[in-house]
Amino acid sequence: MKMLKYALVALTALSAISCSKWTDEEKLTYDSQQGLKRSIPMIEMTSADQLTPAQKEHYAKLRAWKQTPHVRGFGWFGGWTAKGTDPQKYLRMLPDSVDIVSLWGTHGDLTEAQKTDLKFFQEVKGGKVLLCWIVSNLGDQLTPKGKNAIDYWVKEKGNGEFLEGVKAYANAICDTIEKYNLDGFDIDYEPYYGGSGNLATAIQAYEQDGETYYYDWKKYPAAAYVGEEADIIDASEDRNIGMYTFVKTLYDRLQPKGRILLFDGEPYKLSAEASKMITFYLYQAYDESTTAAAEAKMRQGSHLDNWEGKTFLTLEFQKYAKTGGFPRYTSSRADIQKLDVGRQIMDYARMILPNGKRIAGIGTYHMELDTEGGNYRFLRQALNAGNRVSATQKEEFQ
Repeated sequence: MKMLKYALVALTALSAISCSKWTDEEKLTYDSQQGLKRSIPMIEMTSADQLTPAQKEHYAKLRAWKQTPHVRGFGWFGGWTAKGTDPQKYLRMLPDSVDIVSLWGTHGDLTEAQKTDLKFFQEVKGGKVLLCWIVSNLGDQLTPKGKNAIDYWVKEKGNGEFLEGVKAYANAICDTIEKYNLDGFDIDYEPYYGGSGNLATAIQAYEQDGETYYYDWKKYPAAAYVGEEADIIDASEDRNIGMYTFVKTLYDRLQPKGRILLFDGEPYKLSAEASKMITFYLYQAYDESTTAAAEAKMRQGSHLDNWEGKTFLTLEFQKYAKTGGFPRYTSSRADIQKLDVGRQIMDYARMILPNGKRIAGIGTYHMELDTEGGNYRFLRQALNAGNRVSATQKEEFQ
C-alpha cells in the first residue's frame, strides 16, 4: 500500500471533521437502527447489515478518508479473542482512526468469532490486519511440532538447499494469510536486541591473518563474511541473502494482491534495493526521551526508499500505558511539553520533520492496554491532534 497522491479537493469538509469524529469515542448503542427490533451495541454486531443508514454513510466516508494521505494509526494487538464483554478483545471496537493492526500472539487457526470480527473490521471500518512475529530463525512459529526446523524446511521442503527452505517458509506464511483473508505480514526483525538467528543476522568480528572477518555463528550453513556490511539485507552472497530471500518471496506473493509487507525493529538493516519491497518501516522508538532522539532513530534509515513517507514511530504501552508513553519524554513543542501525560505519543503524532514533511503514522505496542481514562484514550487523542495538523498542511505528505 504505497502513499497515495493527495486527493482531498472533493473531501475537504470530510477531512476537517474526520480528525475529531473518527478519533473520538464511538457510541456503543444507536437509537435509529431502522428495521431492527432493538438497538445493537457495536460490540455485538456481526455484519454490516446491522448498521443503520446513518452508520453506513459514516463508515463509507471513513473508508474513503483512509485512502487519502493522513497520519495513520497502527498497533500491535494482543489478547484478541472476539469474545466476552471487554471491548479491548475486539478488533471492531478499535478507534475508527486505526488503519493497520498487527496481531500479536496469533499465528493462525482463527476461531469463528475471530473470523467474524476480522471481516467486520476490514469491511466496515476499512482496517488492515496482519500476521506478525519475531523472525529470527527459519521456521519460527510454523515448524510442525516434533520436527527439527532445519530438517523440515531445508531437507524436506528445500531439497537440501537453505534458500529453498527459506522460500518454502515464506510461502507457508502467505498460505496462512490467504487462508484467513488477512492483509499481509509484519516482519519483526531484531537481531541486535536479542533476536539473532540464521535469518536475523547480528554479525560478530574476528581477526585472521591480519584481516577482520564478520560472521554470525548461528547462521546455517556456517558462513564467514568479510566487510562491515555483512548484516545488510541484500541479494549479495556476502550479505544477509537469507533474509533478503525471505522478504522477496513474501513480496512476490503479497504485492500482486495488494497486501502489505511491514518491517519493524531494525529496518535500517535493509539495503536501499530491498527497502523498495517494504510498504512501511516501523521504528520501536519506545525509550527515546526527546524529539531529537526520535528523529535520530528514524534517520538511521535515511538510505531507505521514501524513508520519511513510509516511516511509523511506535511506543510501548506494555510499560507506559498509564502515561501515554515514556514518562520523562521531552518534546521540542512547548504546547506538548506542558502536558502531564501523553507527551511522547502526542509528539510523534504531530511531528513535522525539519524539511516540513510528515511521517506515515504512529503506533503502540500492546495497544489493547490503552485504557487509562477511557478505551484507547491516548491513541485517539494523538491521532486526532496529528490529523488536525495534517488537515492544515496539505503538501506535507510525499
